[in-house]
Amino acid sequence: MLCLHRVKKTPLPNMLDAACFKYRDGAQFLLLGDCTMKGFSDLVINSAFVWSVLASVVLASDSSLTIASATCAELQNALGPLIVQTQSGSQYSACANAVWNVFNMEVNYQPTCIVFVNSTEDVQVTMKTIYKHEADYAVRAGGHSGMSGWNTIQNGVLISFMNMSDVSYNAERDTITMEPGIHWGDALNALESFGVAAVGGRYGSVGTGLLLGGGVSFLSPGFGYAADNFVSLDVVLVNGTLVTATVDNEYADLFKALKGGGNRFGIVTRYEVKAVHVGRAEDKNWYGGFLVYPNSSAEAALNAIAHIANANDTNAVSALGILATPNSTASGGVNQAIEAFMFYKGSVESFNRSFAEFLGIPSTRSSLKALSYTDMINLFSSPNGQGQIFVNSVLAGSSPSSQESRVSRHDSKECPDSYIETFRLFNNFVASSAASGQLSNAVILITPVWESQIRYGYANGGNAISPPLNMGGFNEIELQVTIREGVTTMPTEIEQAREHYLNHIPNTPGLPLLLNQIDATQNAFKTYGGYEFLKRTYAKYDPTRFNIRHTQGPIGL
Repeated sequence: MLCLHRVKKTPLPNMLDAACFKYRDGAQFLLLGDCTMKGFSDLVINSAFVWSVLASVVLASDSSLTIASATCAELQNALGPLIVQTQSGSQYSACANAVWNVFNMEVNYQPTCIVFVNSTEDVQVTMKTIYKHEADYAVRAGGHSGMSGWNTIQNGVLISFMNMSDVSYNAERDTITMEPGIHWGDALNALESFGVAAVGGRYGSVGTGLLLGGGVSFLSPGFGYAADNFVSLDVVLVNGTLVTATVDNEYADLFKALKGGGNRFGIVTRYEVKAVHVGRAEDKNWYGGFLVYPNSSAEAALNAIAHIANANDTNAVSALGILATPNSTASGGVNQAIEAFMFYKGSVESFNRSFAEFLGIPSTRSSLKALSYTDMINLFSSPNGQGQIFVNSVLAGSSPSSQESRVSRHDSKECPDSYIETFRLFNNFVASSAASGQLSNAVILITPVWESQIRYGYANGGNAISPPLNMGGFNEIELQVTIREGVTTMPTEIEQAREHYLNHIPNTPGLPLLLNQIDATQNAFKTYGGYEFLKRTYAKYDPTRFNIRHTQGPIGL
């Protein structure tokens, strides 16, 4: 029998495999019954062992708090009480709650101290002290994480980039330099007078953590993943050493690993990225918006997004969103909206040619018009303060005229059938979750990754994701679930529905998951074409596995 015990978040006891533990919405669960002692097999779990393990967890929790307290005291002596604040500090609670996902707020996580770094040197001092004490830690840039515990910590040190949010444009180099605390909306506004933007988030509230996950952007069809536009990175390694990584210096392997490696390879304190000339706010050089379709058009819309993944017009960008919201009336039920988002940098005629299949589906509402790039970003918002969860899946694109040959190359069943199955599972998830009365809304967002985007990455030094070439494009599919306001822990019914969705969702073999959109239990790294490279590079820069032992983040290394 499998026993489930809710315990405080702690470093894993050395005697247990990581598989014995599962993190979810601010708690750590100890799974007893499917675990193995290191060096042993076929372990029989008895009551004495259960209690000994639970005792070790409590001791480990006390130990991690003691270590964190000593680390914070030393940091406060080194950097001062304004930079290093405990719970009595004037900015502590504001920072602890300055996150998008309520599951990462102070109600669930109370860092032993928060370090409000003002410079790279502050980060170095902090990491040297954390490394010396073997303390647990977390790093927060923009705070827009759907994964519980990835940008906050219990019984540990939180490094906050709230005070490091500068951005500048170098016209001679045609590059943009950013500090990690900037949000994409603020960066766009600061650069508007130059008519340039970084390849960054589609939501203004998203932060620079998007870059380390690879990142998809409205500019991706012509300029690759957001990380493909790195020029130079200042990186603080786990031991506090500062290095500058570029595509062709001695840290070129680290540079490439940071293009999709998430928070596992160090703390980036300065990003220099290529600038894209998008025009100023008054320059309406894009055309597009959204079309809303009736539910009866779901299959046609899914086919259209599957087909357009094989397009390669670098001036076009699209996504399909299916939003479901429980009906608050006594009759119950779910309201559903199917929306296609389409933009084209160019004329109306070019837009009409690129999106002919979408335009041919009868719609109930349209917002198509001339837009600036700033207008596009301002169309989308996602405010802080509600619980969030993500699940990512990936499906190959398909061509209407040669579906059979395309599918055989991806070793998958007919792609549109997989899209329809995804839609069915989404509807089942919503129906099951709505019964809890605690679901605010759920959406699946389907975003094409075109072959032009993949080729741009390879032409610019490659990235850790390394999708297959000559296989056409594919679609990243994000399930995003928003919990009702005021709910601070994951409702059981929604958690069970999420697990069913995650365990049954179709994926095309050989295609990479998008790290920015995964559930914490998904192994995105293993789906990367550069997985073996990533493991070698991690072993080189963190040979004691300090990061994996002391901070939460992507699994698989």
